[in-house]
Amino acid sequence: MKKILILTLFSIFTQCHSQKNSKIMIPTVNKESETITKKIENGRADEINGKNRIIYTSAKIGFGEVKYNEDSYFSIIKNFYPTKKIQNKGVAFNEGAPIGIWYYFDQSGKLIKEENTDENYAFTYQDIIAYCELNKINLSKGYKDSGYQTRVLKINYENKYAWQISHQITADQIQEIILNGKDGKEITRKKVPFINN
Repeated sequence: MKKILILTLFSIFTQCHSQKNSKIMIPTVNKESETITKKIENGRADEINGKNRIIYTSAKIGFGEVKYNEDSYFSIIKNFYPTKKIQNKGVAFNEGAPIGIWYYFDQSGKLIKEENTDENYAFTYQDIIAYCELNKINLSKGYKDSGYQTRVLKINYENKYAWQISHQITADQIQEIILNGKDGKEITRKKVPFINN
């Protein structure tokens, strides 16, 4: 009887934990070399496929590709050399900080560096999402073409690794919150004017 009770409790815990994690849709990238899938000339093109939107950009310095999913707080970012070979790629908050491993390549497409952008951040991006939910800070999912969207950045604040969350609180005010990257404790909170250009 005791074993059945323990197994039942473990099963309930596992299901709750899985449901909590399934709410956060995190895209993935690999370290394989690649070339741009769609080249455009001087500007931008959007491609919409179901819940996904890919924005292609082009400039003299190269090409860019950002893939959004309307159910995710994160996007996949890829930058390419003018030769169309991959320069770097990784995952980032829709408005802000990179997360996870980012990959960097030379002009021939050879992998030259892997950077763990979460290093020194014991207070993780999952913790940031939980913090925003708890404090009723609206994090945007998917691509938004207008309005101020909450920004989540990784910054150096007084020689400390820190998170900066900027979100709109009134029509003309943004609140900036800085949290310690180690333990998530609030370092500072201030209001700054929002000027809509």
